[in-house]
Amino acid sequence: MAYVIQEDILASIDATINVKQGESQEYSIALYRDRLENPLTAERASSITVAVVNREGKKVLMFANPQIPGVTQPLIVGSAKTQDLGIITFEITESISRFLEPGDLNVIVSISYADFYPNAKTYVLPVLKIGQIIEGDAGSGTGGDTGGNGDGTVVSVSPTKPFGSPEFTIEHIDLDIPSASGRMSVNNQNPYQITEIIFRNLDKNLVRLTSLENFVVNRMGNDKIEGILTIYSIDSPSFYTIYKILGWERIDLVEGNGDSDNTDGIKLKVLIEDTTTGPGVTKDLWQVGDNIAFSIDTHGITGENIKPEGILTYKDKHKKVTVSTDGASSPTGVHITYSPYYDSYVMVEVNGISVDLGNNTKDATCYFSGNNGISPVAYDEIREGDQLIWNGNIAGFELEEGDEINLIYEVDVDTLR
Repeated sequence: MAYVIQEDILASIDATINVKQGESQEYSIALYRDRLENPLTAERASSITVAVVNREGKKVLMFANPQIPGVTQPLIVGSAKTQDLGIITFEITESISRFLEPGDLNVIVSISYADFYPNAKTYVLPVLKIGQIIEGDAGSGTGGDTGGNGDGTVVSVSPTKPFGSPEFTIEHIDLDIPSASGRMSVNNQNPYQITEIIFRNLDKNLVRLTSLENFVVNRMGNDKIEGILTIYSIDSPSFYTIYKILGWERIDLVEGNGDSDNTDGIKLKVLIEDTTTGPGVTKDLWQVGDNIAFSIDTHGITGENIKPEGILTYKDKHKKVTVSTDGASSPTGVHITYSPYYDSYVMVEVNGISVDLGNNTKDATCYFSGNNGISPVAYDEIREGDQLIWNGNIAGFELEEGDEINLIYEVDVDTLR
């Protein structure tokens, strides 16, 4: 058994497990509090993440619960088989393992409690080795469909690309406007000189760029998280390039319908971070007609600087109800000052007593709304200026003008500076 400790939290594995590139493997980590015999009730945590780090300590993959679409892979909390609430489980899939470099498979587990008394708390455990990535056999293909050529040699007929990722064709290398769905443009064919990229809003399968839009709007815009974009060649699977996303904007390609219609596009400003090299890479330039896929992730974080950037704010303590409530869906006149950091939970206290907050539902003591109570918002959609709405019929009592409200939540540290 191997384990690591951070204060009173322990993470352990029974034994390391290796996985070969192009194959899948499920991993389970047991969490304990104080001692190995005392399982942690992991489901009570506000969030749990498992970050895979490379030999330089740079994060290359992240699993999380709750999952962040377009940023993290799913992490299962609790074991249905053993009823052990201290088990977290994740899967390194075939498509993921292909892009992990051979060597030790190290992870960093982070556990956050938004409602930890008296302040929110995040545990970042030391690096834990859970196995090794074993280099795939030469000539074994990419893990897709294969066929024989008659002499026993296996020939790949399905290129490597991230599962479910958008697919595009490079139409221009001078950043001219892509002409149709599934087309994209770059401003240079040399990966090291590409600084701008334009994608149409629909890929070649007429699927919207939802993951990219969600990332640039919510993760980069609201949560101030830096991101990376990795572009993969579908035609030459060994060739891919990695870019830091510096900024973005919507491009109005069809006038008269706004700039976010399916027929419009997104322009990214990027900075090269790395590209594949080695004797197995036979391509070094992007060309018109290249078929590509891409993935997005948060910008690299090292084991030394992984830490919470959200801090508990007391800005919204001792707020006063300005309008006496009357029955269901009653506005209180109390508005949240900041957008919660990383969509963290908001604890609501009324006259010093914690009350139930609805998660995209009106069937709770209270909920937040951006339109005066007409529509409730989910926990991860609460934004600056949303109003607290009261359901006196559910609470069993009404609020009076002057009643005290405390909103306790995390906010981006840069917002308070």
